[in-house]
This record gives sequence, structure tokens and C-alpha cells, in this order.
Amino acid sequence: MWKSCLAAPLLVATLLVPLEGQACATCACGDPTLTSMGTEQPFSGRLRFANQVRAWALTTGQDAADAASLRELRMDLSVAYAPLPWLFLSATLPLQTRSLQQVSLARETAWGPGDMEVGAKVFVFRDREFSPDHLVGVLVGARLPTSPTVRDAEGLPLSLDAQLGTGSLDPLLGVSYSTFRGDWSFLASATGYLPTRGREGFRAGASLRTTLAAQLQPSPRWALRLAVDSRLEGPSDILGVPDPVGSGLIAFVSPDVLFSPVTDVVVELGVRVPVLNLLHGYVRQSPILQASVVYDL
Repeated sequence: MWKSCLAAPLLVATLLVPLEGQACATCACGDPTLTSMGTEQPFSGRLRFANQVRAWALTTGQDAADAASLRELRMDLSVAYAPLPWLFLSATLPLQTRSLQQVSLARETAWGPGDMEVGAKVFVFRDREFSPDHLVGVLVGARLPTSPTVRDAEGLPLSLDAQLGTGSLDPLLGVSYSTFRGDWSFLASATGYLPTRGREGFRAGASLRTTLAAQLQPSPRWALRLAVDSRLEGPSDILGVPDPVGSGLIAFVSPDVLFSPVTDVVVELGVRVPVLNLLHGYVRQSPILQASVVYDL
């Protein structure tokens, strides 16, 4: 079921694309660097589709007392389009399956669409029009309350942790800097989220997510990428009552391999390994496994 549901949107989108001859994406932007979704250089008319799968687990509480284990398999279907050489518009719809198990062995399971994220990335500086060495972009957008309220067999809503989204409208603002030096490229980015109140009066804490990445591409077909990703999150609250569990700082070391089997297709395999965990409430984060395919038009 999952394979057919997830393949259909990409197949339909592919069939709608005109079959006229076009230059490859790397030729049109003047840069041969392999890029994951969201880190590409723009040119007018550039269109990208991506399918990313992630798997992770999270445990909160003490094992013999109040532990709760959350597991999620998530697929993000994304599209990005550049109507102008300095503007990228993007949208991402997650499809998720999530399982929450309490220390009592009580289990809740949910699957379906999560909260969609839309954004516009404006490139405010480039040192030259074709094949720039330096790019600065500003991202504005929001996470939308598109996830339905998941209910059990008796029609009662699942717990907040088992839901597929917060059901809130969360504005975001970010900035990124990229530079390209021969076989090397570097990226620094920071994005802040300011959540509003969602279902059952829950409001997630404000958060800041950062990435510092270096990429070596010795061949037009493959590249190695190493990043440090971090998330700083404030305490959440329910109807004004603070809940500090899960707030704080966590950082990951993120190695990736990018491979282009054919022109305009990039496959990325990687893992996010937690190396610094300063989260409140006995929170244990597993490594995050991910794989993605990006298709340029």
C-alpha cells in the first residue's frame, strides 16, 4: 500500500512534464555540484522533485518507571520551482507511520499525512550570475496544520505524542550561505520556527535548527558530504502549563554519500548520529537513517 501511495504522485507529476529537449540542470546553473533538496543553485524554470525516507526512534522517561518509546517511518514528497533566477518556491508533504509504546506495553499507532511545509527562498546575493562562488539566501515559510486528528477504534483521539503533527500554523525564517571551491563546497544555514497553539491547546517551543556542511566531489557522479546538524528547542506548553521534556540542545554528525546514476538524478544515503544530547527529561534519540532521490527538470 505504501509503495503505491507514494509512487503515484511522482508518476503523475512526471507524466505532466512536457517532453521537449532541455539542458541538464547542472549546465543551466553553471555548476556541476551534486546537491540534495534545498541546497541547489537557482536558474529560471528549474523544477525539482524529491522523495526522502527517514526512520528514527525516541525514548523519553526512565525505563522501569515512565518510559515511552516513539518510532517513526516518514516519507517526504517535495517539489521546488524557480520562477525567477533569484527565487525558489517549495512545498513538502510528509507521509508518516508512527508507533508509541508506554512502559505498560500499551501501544498507539497512526499513519497518514503530516503537516505540510511551504517556503520561498530568496537569493539576496551572488557574486556573479553564472556559476557563482558565493550564494546567500533568505528562507521564509510556514508549517501548515494539514495533519488530521488520528483516533482509535472507539473514536477517541490518540495522545499528542502519537499524532502525526501538532495541528498548528508555525511560521519559519532562515538564512543560508554557500560557497564553491573546485571539488569542494560548503554550506552554513540556520532556520528558526515560532509555533502557534495547536490541537488540545498544545504549543511546541520555539526552535532553531542549524547546519554546517562540507562536501567533496572528486567525480561528476558521486560526492561525500559531512555535516554537523543541531536543534535548539524551547519548552512546550499545554494551555499555558510549561512542559520542559524534550527541550534543550541536541547535535548530530551527519555523513552522506551522493550519487548520480544518470543525468539530473541524485541519490543520497546518510545517517544522523547524535553526538551531543542536552535535552531535558531523560530523552534518548536513536540515529536517524535516511535515503532520498532527487529528480531535476
